[in-house]
Amino acid sequence: MGIYKIARYLMPFGMISVIIYFFHIFLGQFLWTEYDWITTDISSLTAKGAPDAGLLSIFTILSGVCAVIFFVGMIIVSLDRGYNKLTLTGYIFFALLMTISTFGYSLFPLEGDKSQMTLNNLMHIIVTAAVVILVLSSMYMLSFGYLNKEKMKVIGILTLVFAVIITITGLLTPIGMANNWNILGITERSNIFSLQVFIFIISFNYFFIEDKYS
Repeated sequence: MGIYKIARYLMPFGMISVIIYFFHIFLGQFLWTEYDWITTDISSLTAKGAPDAGLLSIFTILSGVCAVIFFVGMIIVSLDRGYNKLTLTGYIFFALLMTISTFGYSLFPLEGDKSQMTLNNLMHIIVTAAVVILVLSSMYMLSFGYLNKEKMKVIGILTLVFAVIITITGLLTPIGMANNWNILGITERSNIFSLQVFIFIISFNYFFIEDKYS
């Protein structure tokens, strides 16, 4: 069995990761009746003192591990198929950011009073900053890699569209906080959900229909 055929079995883990991630959000909102998804960020569901933080953290870790497995598979695919350095580096960055996100957020969950710059809250911000930089870098690398080098226009255009959406929605969160829009939950979900949908699509594509774009 060739390396690509082995990697193919890792492709569904992207979809599994997304399903688990959405499940943890909707379960958390269901269990925490006072939680306001419009004004409150997702991390609050697993923050210290949150009603079901322990249970939900299990799902976030499972989701993250599945995502790491998927992107390791994409690195193998990129190497096996001779993808260019931009595409390969994009997937390496994705594997790195998912690793940082999975273990960084679990090690340093938000604390109840976010206005206090505790070690946990500070490290949470640092992890978020690292993830944002890696997400944007990897998305644009992948889009230009697919468009200019791999000549895989459908995936390239799709990746570029999601990269722009994630950039715009990512900017809305700090803008909204600075202007007291009080819709942190909405702006953050717009950003993170876009990323999750992108991961699901790429995972679906490489598991079911990737050969159509070869």
